[in-house]
Amino acid sequence: MMSSADTNAFQFRSGTLADAELLAELGWRTFYETFAAYNRPEDMAAFRPTMYTPELQTEELCDPETAFVIVEVQEQAVAYVKLNAGKAPDEIRGQKPLQISRLYILHEWTGKGLGDRLMQLCLERARKNGHDVVWLTVWEHNQRAMRFYHKYHFEEAGELTFILGQDVQRDLYMQRQV
Repeated sequence: MMSSADTNAFQFRSGTLADAELLAELGWRTFYETFAAYNRPEDMAAFRPTMYTPELQTEELCDPETAFVIVEVQEQAVAYVKLNAGKAPDEIRGQKPLQISRLYILHEWTGKGLGDRLMQLCLERARKNGHDVVWLTVWEHNQRAMRFYHKYHFEEAGELTFILGQDVQRDLYMQRQV
């Protein structure tokens, strides 16, 4: 466990166009670490180019309604969060929603308080920018993530289909008021 002094090693910065390749690699690595054990290798391989390429990250970085916050330790990226201020699905109740689209932390950095720091950053940004609801999606079998979101008072608000390669999965919408 890191001491409180060690948590000062976390450096937070905004993502820029120069980070497209870094976000593609870090996004894929964290996704793979989290979900590879629960999914077929061919489904994982088919999914990667649909979400984690430098070209797709460039598009996301250029979107004025999207923001990335990258966390580094000794100039090495260890986590990031992607926020979207655009339109939410009908299941989300709010006038000005903010989506936590990705809250990704490398496995070796989980359990060190970084998830809490990132969630607090997201909620503070939502308050500061006048959002009335924060929402996200989570795989129905990702119990660790769901426990974390419940700790921050997120509640289920509906469900959606998530396609991973050839596998059709069920994700949940979760939301909380700001």
